[in-house]
Amino acid sequence: MKNKLKYILGLEKYTPYMDEYFEKSNAQSCIIVSIIISILEIWMILTSIINHITGARVRSAEWLITHLGAYFLLLGGALTLLFYSIRVIKEEKHNKTFGKILTTFFSLVCIIFGIYISYFDYKKGEQILTFITMEIFIIDLILWRPIVSFCIDTISFIAVYQIYAIAMPLTYASKVNLFIIWIAILLTGFNMYYQKYKDAKKDENIENINTYLKKLAITDELTDIPNIQSFKINASKSLKETFHRPDDFLFLFLDIQNFKNYNEKYGFEKGNNLLNAFGHLLMYSFEKAPIARFSDDHFVVLAKKDSAQSILEILRRKIELTDNEIKLGLKVGAYCPKNADININTACDYARYACNTIKKKFDKNYCEYSDKMNQDFERRKYIINNIDNAIKNNYIKVYYQPVAFTSSKKLCGFEALARWNDPIYGMIPPVNFIPILEEYREIQKLDSFVLQQVCKDIDELRSTNITPLPVSVNFSRIDFELLDVKKLIDENLQKYNLDNELIHIELTESALAESNQTLEDSLRQLNSSGFALWLDDFGSGYSGLNSLTQYNFKMMKIDMGFLKNFNSNKKTKSVLKNIVSMAKEIGMQTLTEGVESQEIVDFLESIGCDRIQGYLLGKPMPKEVIFEKLKNGDYQF
Repeated sequence: MKNKLKYILGLEKYTPYMDEYFEKSNAQSCIIVSIIISILEIWMILTSIINHITGARVRSAEWLITHLGAYFLLLGGALTLLFYSIRVIKEEKHNKTFGKILTTFFSLVCIIFGIYISYFDYKKGEQILTFITMEIFIIDLILWRPIVSFCIDTISFIAVYQIYAIAMPLTYASKVNLFIIWIAILLTGFNMYYQKYKDAKKDENIENINTYLKKLAITDELTDIPNIQSFKINASKSLKETFHRPDDFLFLFLDIQNFKNYNEKYGFEKGNNLLNAFGHLLMYSFEKAPIARFSDDHFVVLAKKDSAQSILEILRRKIELTDNEIKLGLKVGAYCPKNADININTACDYARYACNTIKKKFDKNYCEYSDKMNQDFERRKYIINNIDNAIKNNYIKVYYQPVAFTSSKKLCGFEALARWNDPIYGMIPPVNFIPILEEYREIQKLDSFVLQQVCKDIDELRSTNITPLPVSVNFSRIDFELLDVKKLIDENLQKYNLDNELIHIELTESALAESNQTLEDSLRQLNSSGFALWLDDFGSGYSGLNSLTQYNFKMMKIDMGFLKNFNSNKKTKSVLKNIVSMAKEIGMQTLTEGVESQEIVDFLESIGCDRIQGYLLGKPMPKEVIFEKLKNGDYQF
């Protein structure tokens, strides 16, 4: 109720935007009013002077002086208000207090002038149109708060009533007419104010939305510091400033270490607060330097080379002292631009790449991008940009490595392995392209191709009247996030009319390190559909023994790393023996990778390892070689 009353009386406090809106609206009205009044007053001055000189209408000296004085006063006020209002519209420098005083003074002059002129007209029995005209100009064209309009209009009408009654008693009809005119002028003024008020509110809301959208376009929503788009613009400007050399700068990529653990312990709200605080700490530390939140817990800065290290050291100490239990840290990658026209995205990627190279090196917190890294980085970009082309043009082929029973040495299957023979880089080792495809979430393209090619090759082998053997196919955790793996396998098996038993599904132990409900559900579906699940590289990952109980794996593939020091390390045999024994107890078969000697085979047979794989049986080979060996009887199965 109180706010409603304030609105009706116009007593609300204006926002800066509304204050400016009303000022400009009044300036536009004042321009119209002042021009009309100026023209009228010039006409009245000229008419009075000409009539007096020509004798057409001779007035007394007293009349001429008072009237011309009033005309000139009103004309001067109108011209002054006109020039001031033009400055407001042009957004030139002006004094708002002076403007309000000028508008009020001009309005009072107009009303007094209207009363004065109409008084003489009323004495002669004529209409008081000058007063009414001035009231309309002042109350209805110029915006006043309703309470002010009411006071000005009411006081001026009371004054007219009292002054005119002295000269000549007002008739009942005149009183009624005055009252009706007062009401009409007042309501029109109110209506104009409320309409302008609503328009101002509407425009302010639109302006606020536009301001928010503009801010959103250049500001990170979480931390309220500049985003990467803003960083690109500001960094490019800084590099191109004539008083700087590009190699005076460093692009820094900052990664808060163990932030994930901090989030898990304290929750996302506190995690977000930490990112917010760190972002503003960056702004304070690298004063006036372009900075941005790159993504997640990653930030970028274009810093001056001479001060970067000292600032980073302070930041690192502060972040390390944030929490005593969670050991937070700061890894930083840097790139020094060679020229001012460097693509900002590329520069950030270089710094990011340098940071990633030390992510798992606990003794290094800072790394600058080097020429060697540049070669690696270019190869990474080439792999990502050319994976589709490599598959399409058969630069990637499926090789097969034999798997045999340990006791009989007879062949029992193959593992499908991808090999990339590139026209530019030559033979690219899997270790150089598979992790990159996983990092950039492109691995599903490779794994889908390998699965399809394996099914096609099995069908081709079957057409030669050779009984096909099962092939194990590797899948990444990413595949289960981006694909319906079961549907993909089913479609390929149906296409080539193959049984489920011919495809074994391999998943690395490290892929199970992170809890993933989608992965768990998919593996259970595959298992219930009769597919054999194999746990690859056991002992090299980080999931521990939990994965053995959580998932129903049929085969445990023991990582070849256990055989590296087979003869020199006495513990190796004990470890292998216990792994095989444990697997048997939980109902899993075992396969050891990297077998290269008969001595190892004999040992594995003695401890009950079911299968072997390695160079002793054969290296990964293209299908043509495998087909030929099977036809020639080189392998017994």
